[in-house]
Amino acid sequence: MNKKEYLKQGYKLKQEIKSLEQTLEELESNLDNVKAIQYSKDKLEGGPLQDDTNIIEKIDKIIEVENLIKDRLLELKTFQANLILEILKLKNSNEKNLLQARYVMNLTWEEISKKLNYSVMHIHRIHKKALENFETL
Repeated sequence: MNKKEYLKQGYKLKQEIKSLEQTLEELESNLDNVKAIQYSKDKLEGGPLQDDTNIIEKIDKIIEVENLIKDRLLELKTFQANLILEILKLKNSNEKNLLQARYVMNLTWEEISKKLNYSVMHIHRIHKKALENFETL
């Protein structure tokens, strides 16, 4: 794995988390169709009890996806913490700021350009130099 691929791991984890969150939303919306038994003072309404295996399976899947999201979030936070420590080892403050903006905050080149007050072309030059100076743990 080269330096750029290593640095992009956080972005990939964020994308995976976003996808899992969308899956979770979809699974939760499927539970909206569940019919409840209605009680009244005089009688029980709703007919014969239905098999709840399908509902239990859906709830189990939701819990599984929620746990996956928690695991990925922990993995992302750990990666970002280690990455920040590695970035802080750089001597040049522009290189530090650029790598943090790009690989921790996931800003676009244009956003970084505005933040650091340099042209996008110059940001790419700083990035190239930062990659040369960057050392992983």
